[in-house]
Amino acid sequence: MPIISRPVVTLLAVLGLAGCASNPPTGPVHDPYENINRKIYSFNNSLDNAILKPLAKGYRFILPDIVETGIGNFFSNLDDVTVITNDLLQGKFRQAGSDTGRFLYNSTAGLLGIMDVSTRAGMVKHNESFGQTFGVWGMGEGPFLMLPLLGPSNGRASTGTVVEAFTTSVERFAIDDPATDIGLTALEVVALRARLLSAGNLLNSAALDPYLLLRDFWVQQHRTATWDGKREVRIGNADSGSDDLDDLDELDRLDSLDDGDELDELDRLDALDQTDELDELDRLDALDQIDELDELDRLDALDEANDTNETD
Repeated sequence: MPIISRPVVTLLAVLGLAGCASNPPTGPVHDPYENINRKIYSFNNSLDNAILKPLAKGYRFILPDIVETGIGNFFSNLDDVTVITNDLLQGKFRQAGSDTGRFLYNSTAGLLGIMDVSTRAGMVKHNESFGQTFGVWGMGEGPFLMLPLLGPSNGRASTGTVVEAFTTSVERFAIDDPATDIGLTALEVVALRARLLSAGNLLNSAALDPYLLLRDFWVQQHRTATWDGKREVRIGNADSGSDDLDDLDELDRLDSLDDGDELDELDRLDALDQTDELDELDRLDALDQIDELDELDRLDALDEANDTNETD
């Protein structure tokens, strides 16, 4: 790629990030492309099981631990260039001084970083990235993304990866031979995968849904690294079900009111029915009493007539 295009690509990446959706560090994971992300996760997982995982197991089996550790230290030392840059961009000047001393000490006394002499000297390893820097600057996380071959990320971190590739990637600027560059990149990937063998086994065996576990774990780590304890960080609950719950609550409330209305109506009708029955009984009773009186009157009249006849 021509040199003149590098700042252009970087600028476009930053401008693209400006449109990333804002998501608070206590909010739920913004995953609007979950269906696509899951397919990419399955692809990555299949590729890992078929190629990368066997290579990582062979790498770990063949190389002595001291060699494996030295390779990891070498790439960690190269990463300190990105760390120092982002220390400065985030205003962490004291940390930038410590990380610069760490890089210089490991690069010289540590034989290009193969030996981590700085940690033994008390200079702690830090991890800073452009994605974290953009977060400190107030840019939103953007949607969660599962990238082919690269794994979990989001809009902000992905933009940071592009910026890093064209600014602080030591391999890109220090190595002119493409074959050597590709070889070092492959070695770095295999070394990283070898360190994550145990984590991968745990992910596949312990999780009911490995995709969700990996997604939430990555987002949690990214937020924690971005805010350095300055803000509360957690994975919030999605609000998507709250409206449904509100609707259900409202339906239950209306239904209970409706039940009450129905009972009230039944009570009213029952009261009316009882009143009607009483009225009917009263009417029949009145009629019955009238009939009984008429019968008594008739009998009394007959009795009086008999008394008169006996007197005659």
